[in-house]
Amino acid sequence: MTQPQPNQAVGKYEFLGVVDKPKAGVTYKVRNLATGEFEALRALPGGSYGDPEMRERFLREIRIHTRLSHPNIVAFHDALELDGQLVMTAEFVEGTTLAEFCRRGPLSQVQAIRAICVVLSGLEEGHALGIVHRGITAEHVMVTPDGKVKLGGFGLAKPASDVNLTQAGATLGDAAYMAPEQVLGVGPLDGRADLYSAGVLLFQALTGRVPFDGKTDFDIMVAQVSAQPPRPSVLNPGIGPELERIVLTALAKKPEDRFASAREFRQALSALNGPIGVLPLPAARVKAPLEAVPPQFPIEAQHARRPWLLLAIGFACVAIALIVLFVKMH
Repeated sequence: MTQPQPNQAVGKYEFLGVVDKPKAGVTYKVRNLATGEFEALRALPGGSYGDPEMRERFLREIRIHTRLSHPNIVAFHDALELDGQLVMTAEFVEGTTLAEFCRRGPLSQVQAIRAICVVLSGLEEGHALGIVHRGITAEHVMVTPDGKVKLGGFGLAKPASDVNLTQAGATLGDAAYMAPEQVLGVGPLDGRADLYSAGVLLFQALTGRVPFDGKTDFDIMVAQVSAQPPRPSVLNPGIGPELERIVLTALAKKPEDRFASAREFRQALSALNGPIGVLPLPAARVKAPLEAVPPQFPIEAQHARRPWLLLAIGFACVAIALIVLFVKMH
């Protein structure tokens, strides 16, 4: 499919602009002319359409999306031929990525825990179907203006039993979020690789940075396999011992030393923070950093709740007036 122009109609879609250009394919914001709804439409890069493996990955992603149905996973809409090329459409999520929030600094612990609990809730759905995400990053976690969290980026997802694709595919992904066994590409991956990536997300949300960074992806991958992550409390002293234990358990090098499931990970976090829900993020501040804002009351309301304060101020004023009068008389 040739690059559509803004406001150009192709088939039943009006193309409004490019949202993203990852290796997995260009994503456009489109309007469905039949429904009037905005959607995200993705097509393989032009040079990849004739690549059998890239096409198979794209078809596999479509098959996976048709099986997933969860309020915290970006919803799949359709797959079709458009202008001679296979494309897929999905829910268009308006909002800000978790990565963008983290670039502005750490989230509050309440917000970090709630965000990762929502991601883990979505992973529970995928893992129950035998689907491993393999591509979790902060860029793939969207926070909507009303505080809902959506997990996307299933371009590398695959059934845990699927061994038909090349082993080289096992090392695809963002090095900063890859589990050690994913870096090594040894054997099939299971859901515990996603739990490691979710642990990286939690570390990043609490500290504003990922556990391992480097000049090259190779440096980062070496660290994922051989280096111990810094203790998050060193970077954010407000992190308590139990929350730090949860983070470091998720980031264990061996899969068997991590949480056994997304549910177990989520329940450990929920025990610290209560039930999950939307992030406490006012819609009007979606572009601002996620920060804990204590409740504010009008000045009148504060004074109404503190009558002793008004009495004290009154007595102080009377005392000052008497002192001034005494000085003038003498």
